[in-house]
Amino acid sequence: MDPAHTTPDRSDFLAVYRAAARRDLSALLGMLERLDGREEAEVVRSALRGGVDYDLAVAEVQREVERRMSRLLRDESDL
Repeated sequence: MDPAHTTPDRSDFLAVYRAAARRDLSALLGMLERLDGREEAEVVRSALRGGVDYDLAVAEVQREVERRMSRLLRDESDL
């Protein structure tokens, strides 16, 4: 899911959904980082160390990854 090389497709969105369903925050953070969200991923890691609820972090990162992928799709269709 490297935005510099490919546009997200349905399988990418399914991967996000499956990672969230498994509560796999590590996978979601990896996706976020590949979508130019390295700083945001570090903020989430710091928030977890500070006591933020794990399930809340999963939900928020899922939404952010989906938002970024949707934006890439929109940008691609504008070309």
